[in-house]
Amino acid sequence: MPRTAKARWLIAVVVALCVVVGALVWWSKRDAAPYALRDTPEVHLTVRAATSAYPEAEEVAREAELVLKVYVQRLRDGDAEDLADLGAPWYTGREAAARGLISKFGAEADRPVQALVADPVTPGLASVELRFENDSSQTLDLTRDDGVWWLAIGDGDPVRP
Repeated sequence: MPRTAKARWLIAVVVALCVVVGALVWWSKRDAAPYALRDTPEVHLTVRAATSAYPEAEEVAREAELVLKVYVQRLRDGDAEDLADLGAPWYTGREAAARGLISKFGAEADRPVQALVADPVTPGLASVELRFENDSSQTLDLTRDDGVWWLAIGDGDPVRP
C-alpha cells in the first residue's frame, strides 16, 4: 500500500474515532428529562426515601427528586399546561387533571413540602407522599420510561402501552 493511501486510511480512522467519542460524550452528558427546574419561583422541597431494607428506595428518591421539585414549582406557578407537561405522555386528560391539582394543592406549594418516596414494589413505578405544612398530604404515582420519571396524572396505564 502506498504511503499516501496508508496516511489517508489512518486519518479516516482517527476522524471516525473522534466522531464516535464525541457522540458518546454528548450522549452521556445530555439530560434525559425533557423538563427542568426554573429559577423562579423558589421551591422548598425535602425528598427522602421511606425506611426500607432495599437500596432501590434511596435510588428512586434520588432519581425522582427533579420531577418532584418541578411538580411543586409548577403547582406554585399555577400553570396547568406546564404542570400537564410533567404527566406521562401516553396519558390523556393531563391538563384537566393538572387544573384540579392546582386548585387543590397550589396554595400549599408556597410553603415547605416534604416528599416521602415509598419503597418501590415494581421497577419503573413509584409512589410518593407529599406532606404540606398545613398537615394535608397528597399521594403521587410516578412512572418511568426510558430513564425519565413522569407523573401519572390524567387517565392511562402506568406501564407504557
